[in-house]
Amino acid sequence: MKSDVEAAIEVHKRELIQSAATLFAAQRVYGANVREQTMKAYGRLVDAHLLATGVLGAGLLRINGKIIPIAQTCEERNGLFASFVIGMDACENAIVEGRYLQALALLRQEMETVAQLKVVRAGTRKENCAPNVGVLEKSMARMYGELSAAAHLSRPHIVRAATEYNLDGADLPGPTSGTRYFPAFDERVARGSFSLHLMLTLCVIEELSIDLPEDAEFTKREAEAVNLAVVLMEAEGMANTPQTDC
Repeated sequence: MKSDVEAAIEVHKRELIQSAATLFAAQRVYGANVREQTMKAYGRLVDAHLLATGVLGAGLLRINGKIIPIAQTCEERNGLFASFVIGMDACENAIVEGRYLQALALLRQEMETVAQLKVVRAGTRKENCAPNVGVLEKSMARMYGELSAAAHLSRPHIVRAATEYNLDGADLPGPTSGTRYFPAFDERVARGSFSLHLMLTLCVIEELSIDLPEDAEFTKREAEAVNLAVVLMEAEGMANTPQTDC
């Protein structure tokens, strides 16, 4: 019986391998094309990203392997810091390759992580409850509703905007709606999403600065680098100084 099942599986694998390969090859080819366009569109945001992640990495490296007394709130916050850092690459890749619905869901989680860091520090965290994003800077908190709608796929126009295919120029008898099954570049969404990710990263740096032990604090040079990251974002029209205070 087992041999019959395995034989059937092998037959189906041979029949389906080409369509499976085509599906995933299309994702990679279009994703690579979007990545190239996105990196050009980022402009100086790329440098802002290097400065921000460099400072974050420097702080984490200084406490790597250190054994220090820890309170329960510190343990909770450490888990949240780690969660954010582990997810950074996934979020950035989703944005840069035009997988915007997935990117917005990840940005929502990043925003919730920052909010959770704040409520844990304040001692107002509620068990089994979503964090109160109202503790974030107002212009940032206002974005939460749209991020949630994207994560829950609850607004058809958001889903449609992320999957529609432009058929302009095609020889068609009348209005026709197309749907694509591969990522495509949207400059406004890419730059806006990446800038929000950078702002949230700066918020994490601010929270981490509170927890770092005295011998591992961020240096004056690193503080200058953070300020320069904000300057670059402002130069790109993607941040205002008051909004950096999370």
